[in-house]
Amino acid sequence: MKTRVLMVVVCLCATAWSQQSGFGKAHISVPGVTGALEFDPGRTAWESRVRSDGKETQLQAMGRADHLLVTAFLQKVKFAASPESCQEEWWTKTEKGDRSRWKLDDLKKSSQEGMTRVEFIIPEAQGMPVRMKNVHAYLGARDLCAEIHLSKVSFAPEDQKLFDEVLATAHLRLDDSSAQNQAQPGQATEYLSQASRFYLERNYAAAAERYQKALDLEKQQRTLNQTMFRVLVDNLGMSYGISGNLPRAKETFEYGITQDPEYPLFYYNMACTYGEMGKMDESLQQLRLAYKYKANIIAGESFPDPMKDDSFRNFVKDKRFVEAVQQMKRP
Repeated sequence: MKTRVLMVVVCLCATAWSQQSGFGKAHISVPGVTGALEFDPGRTAWESRVRSDGKETQLQAMGRADHLLVTAFLQKVKFAASPESCQEEWWTKTEKGDRSRWKLDDLKKSSQEGMTRVEFIIPEAQGMPVRMKNVHAYLGARDLCAEIHLSKVSFAPEDQKLFDEVLATAHLRLDDSSAQNQAQPGQATEYLSQASRFYLERNYAAAAERYQKALDLEKQQRTLNQTMFRVLVDNLGMSYGISGNLPRAKETFEYGITQDPEYPLFYYNMACTYGEMGKMDESLQQLRLAYKYKANIIAGESFPDPMKDDSFRNFVKDKRFVEAVQQMKRP
């Protein structure tokens, strides 16, 4: 089973923000975790993404006309989450970094209505006056911590209402099951790019884990185009096969065939899987279908030669296998 990966997937490694976007009220969740952070960042577009380890979702909204900057984080944690414990865990690290870079004036901590807040003013940066107001607000419950960070340069007392208006809309919804039942736009693409990096590094077990997450999301809701979906199934099945998990490889290619029955490499890779299992008749049956649909190969891919593929190493000296492949190759 020869490794192949299309450049179209390699290019996805540059994926950063813009995994999900919206305008107005934001609703972000952690994949596979019941619960969501809901708040309104104001009249501005926002963008979010899932962190590479799948345990945190991050949001940023930087286009408000009044120059209030908004970022938010929702993370699954291993401790009993509360506004106080989330603040203790996260602010301790934030404060250490901020104090090493800036002078923090008017530092205040408060707690109200299920939220704790840390606020302060940075009077100057690099010798220039900035008077930047910062508010870090924390929410937490069960296994979820959320932080909303608001900041504004040239802060004046009348700007305080801008901070308060945003925080008044924030809620941590523990009964929201959308994280488990719905795929987030762009999330499958993110997993696909992560998996492809592992695949190119020949870390096939790690690649299979991320490709499988992408496929699970695609089974809920198709978001990938046809080429990306084909690459996903191809590389997931091959990652399983190269790792020695032939039953999962077979299951993957079978699913791919049900979704795209005229794509030749699903059949070819199924033939490889049977080859690794030592099942020549089944391999030949799948190879015939692969050659039947050979014209439908993705642009940029080449059709493999079974006589040079290690998956068929036990058959290449078998006269019946050789003759059958030669017949398939004839125009």
